[in-house]
Amino acid sequence: MGILNKLFGSEKMYDIFFDENGEHQLGGDVPEYFKIPKNEFKAGFQYLGFIDNSDDIFSWLPFRLNLIAPIYLDFDSIYLDYENQNQPKLLYPENTSEIGTAYDTIDKDSVVIYEAKKISFKEFGGVTEENEFDNIGFAGKPNWNQQNNIPVCPKTNKKMKFVCQLTSWSELKTKFTNVVAGDSYEEKLFQKMNFWDDGDLYVFMQPESKTVCYFIQNG
Repeated sequence: MGILNKLFGSEKMYDIFFDENGEHQLGGDVPEYFKIPKNEFKAGFQYLGFIDNSDDIFSWLPFRLNLIAPIYLDFDSIYLDYENQNQPKLLYPENTSEIGTAYDTIDKDSVVIYEAKKISFKEFGGVTEENEFDNIGFAGKPNWNQQNNIPVCPKTNKKMKFVCQLTSWSELKTKFTNVVAGDSYEEKLFQKMNFWDDGDLYVFMQPESKTVCYFIQNG
């Protein structure tokens, strides 16, 4: 616990709120200047928005971070090299179509685009039983759904720094999808941004190597 306390104990916690004047964004179209890594994943990558380093909370980020992850894939973690910030490269896992997905009707040509909403962060006292389903996401320090899991950068072997956590409770709606759901339950899952139905997406970065890690935890 000593290491964890040093990494996160002194950090303030912030939560996300929708703000039409916010510096950051959830969802939206992939920017024209940004290239999704070529991949053979069955479910491809989804664009999830961006975190802007002009905000003092994220001044340690080397650039505006465009968030992408294959959130419909059964992955343990995804590592991307953002040395070219607008054209990240896949480090792990291997670029393969063998990784499974819980969705029978999705494939590598499937498209899911979420509506764009600007967001900001404010100081937050912590998650309680009363507010646990009201939170859109967090920064500063994570709220773990399972065990603490601080990833290590595969390029530097250094602990990575927490960027943000996105929950499945934002109610951010899908703007467009070509996925034809197999049943009514699956259809609901493709109507809004969510992470394995009720999970949270965790984003970490090692700013020296510009390596980013994404993974999902369910409660």
